[in-house]
Amino acid sequence: MTISARKFVGSAAVGLVFAALSCIGGSTVPPTPVPTAVEVTAKADMNEGGTSVEATATTLPTVTAVPEVTQAPDTTPTAVPAPTPEATPTSLPYESEAAMYDIYPGFTMSMSQALESLEQVEENNDASMIPVLIEILRFMPTQSSRDRIASTLGVLTGQPFEGNDWDKWMDWMGENLDDIEPPEGYPDWKARLYSAIDERFAFFLRPARDFSRIRLEEIVWGGVRPDGIPDLRRPSFVEVAEAGYMRPDDRVFGLEINGDIRAYPLRVVNAHEMVNDSVGGEPISLMW
Repeated sequence: MTISARKFVGSAAVGLVFAALSCIGGSTVPPTPVPTAVEVTAKADMNEGGTSVEATATTLPTVTAVPEVTQAPDTTPTAVPAPTPEATPTSLPYESEAAMYDIYPGFTMSMSQALESLEQVEENNDASMIPVLIEILRFMPTQSSRDRIASTLGVLTGQPFEGNDWDKWMDWMGENLDDIEPPEGYPDWKARLYSAIDERFAFFLRPARDFSRIRLEEIVWGGVRPDGIPDLRRPSFVEVAEAGYMRPDDRVFGLEINGDIRAYPLRVVNAHEMVNDSVGGEPISLMW
């Protein structure tokens, strides 16, 4: 079997058609390219008495699409508003109560903030802060912090006592209470301070500001939490002749109620600081 092929290219005829259209006042826009047709004729001869067959097929070549032209983006910059300048903070006027909390807000105090507030106390010669500073003197964690508190106290009082002289500062304040008035919020501040040691202190101090017959500045922490020193409750008694442990110079607290006579030796009471008992059918409390 013999196979032969012929190709007929029709591009010349197509070109003549477009040239004629251009001369007749048609559009001047270049025509869209048309794929070129390719004619393929195949002839097959069948020998040995076979019949000749001729077939013609037309194929179109593959056309690759031309990408559309993308317009360049607008490069004009967008205007950005200028930031509004922040307002310059203004310093707040000095207030005793604010200074009280700044110096000692509690046991999580900031020493840098406390030092700044101490300087303001000195600049304003704020004598109302004397009870506050004496109160916290014993709670300062370091010698340098106690000395710094004592330095401010010296400016306010003119006294030469040092940071470890808490007893001397307390004695001086007791002698000059008539000339000292703490900040208005001092009772609440003190209740908050002591409730950090034991919350029950707050139940004692907050009502005391309304009915206490003594100045709250004179109420100080004894160094232990409530019930840290057990009281002496309903102790047993012996006759005087049987009290061989007593010495001739021992001091006692004597009490008589409804004919019932009791003697509480100081050596025994001192270890408890408080006695709760019943004498002559009446409940009594003895404190030392």
